Amino acid sequence: MKKLYQYTMILLAGALGACSSLEVSDPYSENLPAGFTAQTYMQLHPVLRKLQIKDYVEMRNTIVKDSVTKAGGDYAAMKATDDANFAASPTLVQICSDPFMGGYSLEACANPAADANIMKDLAEFNFVGVIDDFTALTQVPVDEIAISQQYVVFGQAHGEAYRWCDATELANITREQVTVPVVNDQGVLVDSSIVELQKVPVASADKFVADPGIYCQDPATGALHLVNQ
Repeated sequence: MKKLYQYTMILLAGALGACSSLEVSDPYSENLPAGFTAQTYMQLHPVLRKLQIKDYVEMRNTIVKDSVTKAGGDYAAMKATDDANFAASPTLVQICSDPFMGGYSLEACANPAADANIMKDLAEFNFVGVIDDFTALTQVPVDEIAISQQYVVFGQAHGEAYRWCDATELANITREQVTVPVVNDQGVLVDSSIVELQKVPVASADKFVADPGIYCQDPATGALHLVNQ
């Protein structure tokens, strides 16, 4: 949950809008590795898109709530009816299994309404007052700048892959093999696994050890390998 919160904070830093590519004027672009694309990074980390869509739905529903309330309507009753219709919608299975929405397995999505935890998650994708939520959700604009900024601000330091590996990179060392020099409790400089170091909670941001590597992901195994620069 802590990582999801960090994703959300970074995504909220960008304005929700249709961005076909990272603008040259964006100050983060010069810090992106060669070959970086927001679409590929989003495919590797679909939670970024999922949170972006949820934020968009929440903001849109807030506008609807304000409009209905100002007109003297009962938004709570309207939403309750809409939520019930959403839970019974035939497109709920699509929302549940879409990797950028629910992201659940087809088996779990066979009857999502039967799982309270899944429904609690999916309820955040309900556009109040919209009949075909799935189509509306697929049309939420992708903020590629915000997704790209997430890599610069958070993803790279935490060792996240930014693209798929090509065949020549599969022999490169994996992230589990990457070490960094740190001073141990005895004051001795030793090489320590970056994966193990980042598993340990730190008391403050200045104690965090950033991953020094740039990684791609093996499409077959999911393993992260150092990229060829």
